[in-house]
Amino acid sequence: MTPDDFDGLLRHPLPAPTPQTTTSDEAAYHMGFALAMREFSWVVAHGYKPTERQIVQALTQTMRVYTAASSGKYVSGQRPDWLRGRADALRQIIRQRATPPSPDH
Repeated sequence: MTPDDFDGLLRHPLPAPTPQTTTSDEAAYHMGFALAMREFSWVVAHGYKPTERQIVQALTQTMRVYTAASSGKYVSGQRPDWLRGRADALRQIIRQRATPPSPDH
């Protein structure tokens, strides 16, 4: 599958972050958050259901990279706020999955 195929599944495709991107910290945060949610939606739409353990492992790895990037280390050109947005998205996914569905009346 090419990146174009992936973007075609979305209503509003987002530009992929690049090291040359000069976005504000807030925009980087929102881009990281949106991309993580988009990735999760894509895998679920294609029949794969990540376990809570897998999501927690992704969150842990993201936080490790965020810590390194925040301390000034170069990490794949991602801004620390992009990584923080990704981590917040993963936390939201975990919370949503932990919330029991409301009963139908």
